[in-house]
Amino acid sequence: MSLHYSASRFLLGGFVGALSGWEVRGREHVPPDGGLIVAPNHCSYWDPLLVGTAAMRELHFLAKEELFRPPVFGPMIRSFNAIPIRRGMADVGGLSRAIEVLRRKRALLVFPEGTRARDGELRAARPGVGMLAVATDARILPVYVDQSHRPREWMLRRVRLRVTFGTPRTWQELAGPGLPGEPSRALYQAIGDGVMREIAALKAS
Repeated sequence: MSLHYSASRFLLGGFVGALSGWEVRGREHVPPDGGLIVAPNHCSYWDPLLVGTAAMRELHFLAKEELFRPPVFGPMIRSFNAIPIRRGMADVGGLSRAIEVLRRKRALLVFPEGTRARDGELRAARPGVGMLAVATDARILPVYVDQSHRPREWMLRRVRLRVTFGTPRTWQELAGPGLPGEPSRALYQAIGDGVMREIAALKAS
């Protein structure tokens, strides 16, 4: 882990902990090495910061291209391993950079739902997380983030902010039986659906 990333993670973790009294569960499930897709639900702009701080491992992030345009904010998020990707189209460049991260045996945060669910409810997965897993054979780590969409409440400790890491899974385990192993949209979607089932189980635990 780079000194810049490590120091920022430590400071942010102390800040969030002091502010919210948050709870992190299952941190021991985060593999220390190897290609890994960290797959949380997404209901707040806080989610990348919270998951990146809770995980004891340096993460790379996919972020929408628009976030890189401001002259200060863009370079800042690049320094924290953010990868720009264009939404609503097949961004070959962004996906290639994400695949390269995983092939270099690093960890990449990907939101299976693709966009925020501002009410905190789980949404259906999109096929992107499955495509990345099949292309790289990286394991997938489901994560459930609870109450991040209510920052005023958790900052005042009126609700408990919580990040729960599940068990790493192979894409074959998540897809389940009955689907052909060759790449297809149906296979990618089945993997994404499997990830969301794992996240739902973490929510219920």
